[in-house]
Amino acid sequence: MNNRLHNKLLIITIVLFAVLFLQSVFHPISLKSLKGFYNPVERPSLTYKSLADGSYQRNFEEYQQYNFGFREWSIRLYNQYLWTCYHKTYNGWIDIGKDDWLYESDFVRDHYESMMYKWFDGDANATSDKFYKTAEDLAKLQEILAKHNTHIFVNMIPGKDMIYPEHLPENTQYFNPDGIHAYDFYKKKFDELGVNHIDFVEVFKNDKDKVDYPLFAKTGTHWTNIAATHAFDSIMRYMENLGGINMLDVEIGEKHQGKVREPDDDLEQLFNLMFPIKPNKHFYAETSIIPDENAVRPKLITVGDSFFWTISYNYNLGALFSECPYWYYNSTIYFDKNHNSTNEVNMIDELFNADFIMLNYCSVQLYKLGNGFIENALALLYDEETDSPMSDEIIEIERRIYSDPDWFSSVKEKAAQNNISIEKQIALDAKYILNQQNEN
Repeated sequence: MNNRLHNKLLIITIVLFAVLFLQSVFHPISLKSLKGFYNPVERPSLTYKSLADGSYQRNFEEYQQYNFGFREWSIRLYNQYLWTCYHKTYNGWIDIGKDDWLYESDFVRDHYESMMYKWFDGDANATSDKFYKTAEDLAKLQEILAKHNTHIFVNMIPGKDMIYPEHLPENTQYFNPDGIHAYDFYKKKFDELGVNHIDFVEVFKNDKDKVDYPLFAKTGTHWTNIAATHAFDSIMRYMENLGGINMLDVEIGEKHQGKVREPDDDLEQLFNLMFPIKPNKHFYAETSIIPDENAVRPKLITVGDSFFWTISYNYNLGALFSECPYWYYNSTIYFDKNHNSTNEVNMIDELFNADFIMLNYCSVQLYKLGNGFIENALALLYDEETDSPMSDEIIEIERRIYSDPDWFSSVKEKAAQNNISIEKQIALDAKYILNQQNEN
């Protein structure tokens, strides 16, 4: 009897390892990928040297850890065990609030002590100086661009902590005194300087108890799809007023409950669980464009954080705008068939050919407003030495530098050598060339 049992267990073990091996090598069963980011580990090459010094064994063990059969199922099962039995997760940048509400830890920190302690080492003077200069630079840039019929504005979006603070976890780790918050500073300064901006923080606070849908999802970090849908309709009306134009109108359908769509559960997805966190209802509203032969389709450049993705999921931007490139954190470019990076574009042409430039940032990203866009654009258009806008002659030389691939490449190399931005180097070279021409 014991021999039969041992034989059966042996056969089961052999079959199990065979299935694991086949899945590891050939992947016959398609599994749902894990969410989140990790660096893929390549299979190491077997050489005499790597085998002799032990590096092959170490690298192969690491490779096996990331590529064994049914790894996705194993991790989801373990994460579900942690969540169900201990109500915890090993995801270090997500905090679990009351009633299983999930928050990014940066939003929790900003709520209790301000993110200046992360980005400015807790130095209030450095924080206020940086914010003050950014606001003043933006006011200068706004004035210059307006003369070229380009309207720039800031869209300030609240973090989840600002709208639903009642579900935040109890503060057990942030004990610095409340510092300077980017939203509070910029809101006041923009009003003083006349900087164009939309304040969705106040809008959402006022709407929270009036609308019949959630503005932020229980298990997501961004504004909900339905909240972003209604918000962007207001943004388009703001652009119409700012530019004095008539844009296409959008009809927003009735609210309906549906299967969760990205990004309404983006934080929950990073938990990589077997089963969804409940209860959690999700609401949506479809959009349709109202034809209007007299409406214009302006060019919109959006520079900002990931909150713009939610807008792009719910609107046919290609039908509403002639062009709508998305400069993600002023780095990677989306929705642009000609460019993939902000390092590739002719900044002068982009600034002057756009009808609107929207700086789209939520509260915890306002600390890095523009991600260098404001400073770079101003370096091309404003002369700090004379405290006045660049002359048309200098701007024309800058345009020529951008338009000549070889010239632009050489200036780009020079900028790297001098450890300054490309825009700053282009401005310096353009001013030097103009001075030489004037001397001649």
